[in-house]
Amino acid sequence: MQIWGQVWQMQIARGFPWRWALWWLVLPNLAFIAMWPIGGPRMAVPMTICGVITLLASGWSHHPARTMLAIAMFAFSLMLYTTMSFNLEPTEMLNSIEFAGELDPIQSPEYLLGGLLLVASLVALVVLGPRIPPLRTRDHRILAVALILLLINADVFATAATRGSYKMRAPEGAPVDSAVIQNDIGPATVKARNLLVIVVESWGVSSDPYDRALQDRLWNPGRWSARYEVTRGKSRYYGSTTSAELRELCGVWSAGFKSYDFDHADCLPEKFRAAGFRVEALHSFNGIFFDRAIWYPKIGFERALFAKELIAMGADRCSGSVFPGACDNDIPRLIGQRLREAPGQRKFLYWLTLNGHIPVPANPELGTDNCRIGDAAWRDQYPMLCRGFELQRQLADGITTEIMKPDFPDTDILIVGDHMPPYFNRDMRVRFDAAHVPWIMLRSRQGGKPLAPARAAS
Repeated sequence: MQIWGQVWQMQIARGFPWRWALWWLVLPNLAFIAMWPIGGPRMAVPMTICGVITLLASGWSHHPARTMLAIAMFAFSLMLYTTMSFNLEPTEMLNSIEFAGELDPIQSPEYLLGGLLLVASLVALVVLGPRIPPLRTRDHRILAVALILLLINADVFATAATRGSYKMRAPEGAPVDSAVIQNDIGPATVKARNLLVIVVESWGVSSDPYDRALQDRLWNPGRWSARYEVTRGKSRYYGSTTSAELRELCGVWSAGFKSYDFDHADCLPEKFRAAGFRVEALHSFNGIFFDRAIWYPKIGFERALFAKELIAMGADRCSGSVFPGACDNDIPRLIGQRLREAPGQRKFLYWLTLNGHIPVPANPELGTDNCRIGDAAWRDQYPMLCRGFELQRQLADGITTEIMKPDFPDTDILIVGDHMPPYFNRDMRVRFDAAHVPWIMLRSRQGGKPLAPARAAS
């Protein structure tokens, strides 16, 4: 019986139209399959959905509708892969497509190669469509089910190591955690004249001892202790950068700005504004990306300064990354200028950094073309990680240079990460805590000076 079973299986395999499997299963998932040796999020759920659709359409002969269905599944899977890679809500992803012209993907070889593979897969779907036969027999459909299950299980196996590092949403009922909450920051608790909150793009908690030692040197509390009382910690995170902004500024778990109810917002900027502070936001990218120019005022910011305004104020333009905009290195100086204006007015400034967006290219404009952090063996093994740490070094040095100036105004400063760096490479991704981001709180030792009366809220 075993021999007859093997013969039957061989007959099915020999007569199976393998071009069908190539067109329906491999081409729509080719880019994700190519990432298996490197990393990437788990695609088992969208593969299952598309697999069911594929089985339902398995008997279709060539027709433009069949090709359109295959392309639709290709687009569906690509959208979910992208949103899961960066912990974005699908609505945020769709909203950002119209502003894709603001990005500069040619700065990233990784994005270029991935884009070429996606284009090649799409072209092959269209060109090969008329040549793909339908499945005619029950045995062939059984083998098709087996191939779909094989694809799903291969994806589960390939992505197992980084399964817990993709966190789009907080679990239902999870208590909100943030650096602002842990440090009890509010208008009544800030004793300094001013407050500065800095959310650092892709600043995560290193879980590898060697990396952690490097980060401790980059963000060494000793460089600020003469002027500030320094405390450090970590807080939980979920989602993307906009989720982190709402976490810190509004004290909520939100999957992104599209799902947040701004009409009932109870956020830090509005609280400080009501307490008489001048409240401003700074971000080095375009304000229309992720609608920040629209929702920043809704949570209480009186003014928002984006790339165009910051460059006009004297910041250089950094165009050497995927996200071109004003250079982060120049923003601390501009923040100092804003804080020195109208010295009788208390201020709350918020700054979202930009240059740390993954991937970080080797570019002289960013100062990442010759990273010298760590030892030679570490730099050779993790060049992208080295470049990311180099940007952190520049940022920490730039902040330190400004806030340690003798005439820097009396200011409490919170520095916090938004999410772990979303590296595609699993070898680098597993070197970070998948659940937490770091924070540093600098409380000014100048506190206690007489405070000017707060003006009435407008």
